[in-house]
Amino acid sequence: MIRMAAFGTREVLIGQMAHIVSETHDGPRGTHFLPPGEHNKHTNLMLLCTEHHTEIDAHEEIYTVEKLRQMKADHEALIENAITQAKVTTDRTALSYATEVVYSTLLPVVRMPRYIYCAPSRYGDGDDKEAQKEVLLSETHFLCPFVIRDGGTLFAFNDLREANGPFRKAIDHKKARGFLAETWLGDPDKSRWYMTLLNRTLNKLTGRKGLQLDKQHHRYYFKCDEQGKEKSIEYRPLNLKSTTTRKVVWQPISKRTGEPRGYWNHLAVNLRFINAGQRQWCFCIRPELRVTKDAVEPVEAKKVGSHVTRQMSHHFNYDLLEDINFWRDFLSEGRPRIVLRFGLQSMIAISTTMMAASVEWPGIPEEFMKSFSNIEYEDNLFTLAEASEIQDEESEPLPGEAGLDEDEPEPES
Repeated sequence: MIRMAAFGTREVLIGQMAHIVSETHDGPRGTHFLPPGEHNKHTNLMLLCTEHHTEIDAHEEIYTVEKLRQMKADHEALIENAITQAKVTTDRTALSYATEVVYSTLLPVVRMPRYIYCAPSRYGDGDDKEAQKEVLLSETHFLCPFVIRDGGTLFAFNDLREANGPFRKAIDHKKARGFLAETWLGDPDKSRWYMTLLNRTLNKLTGRKGLQLDKQHHRYYFKCDEQGKEKSIEYRPLNLKSTTTRKVVWQPISKRTGEPRGYWNHLAVNLRFINAGQRQWCFCIRPELRVTKDAVEPVEAKKVGSHVTRQMSHHFNYDLLEDINFWRDFLSEGRPRIVLRFGLQSMIAISTTMMAASVEWPGIPEEFMKSFSNIEYEDNLFTLAEASEIQDEESEPLPGEAGLDEDEPEPES
């Protein structure tokens, strides 16, 4: 059997079928005699990872035919004994189950904007970049994502009715209107506009955090602060009260030669919002890795697949959980919530407590179990005040009040 692992949208080989005696005379151990037709039978085959396959074939003087046959026989005997013991144990007593908590890569979204605002703009559909130049970002600390659709109508989570708002140069604020955001989710076109607004919100957040957008792979990554110099970030690990540092851009060193390798690694992440039901949203964090030639120019995808797969193959559950923890700590700055504000009342609030569920299963040997803390960040006076604002949706104007309409407005001419 050849093991395959999914990475991105394609499968990557992580196991190789190796010959004890090569099929060709000039291959590894190929001079050892085998009768015709025996080379591809199971008695002459071993399943190896790429690294050990290369090592065994490169050192024939160490890994002789006799040694490999003995390794294969020892492993088969070990498996046979384990199966026998498991059967005896199962026959004697019922298998005991352990109850454990499984943590996901999802964070719960505790608040989404209730309203979307629209106003006629001086720009046509597709002129978002030109309109962006007239958004007065220097005058506000709020995020200002927007889309221009429906023949030049600008849509945003920000209240466009404000006469002195950051959009005033791009729109006619006197004709601005608002409506319930959830009315968009049942419409195929408007639901795409809604997701575009959410994605552009993420672009604003990650941009403020110094991350770069890899449009081709839909992920955000760290770049060097200075060309050719590694970069580290301070964060709080799962099981420590104090902070530590982690490399986020680095040039790997060869263990064999001690020399820098000819590529750079950049920590990266795929972030997205997932609609789990009516007014129910989740925030998904998927850790990734970007590889460049010189800390700037990316390596071609077809050349980087095996490298990234080797890196990820060493990541077990605990390692993945630590990666999720790193990104939630970095994005939230160690706070209980990630709050993305578009105004005093309009915001997205994401809890940094990972979504979890209890499961019953046979468990794993105790020596391999790893417990952890810091799953939840504690509130302080400032974050408690912030939490009260997040929960206070009743203070927002109701549909039909202050120029808000429950139904979507007709496009402005």
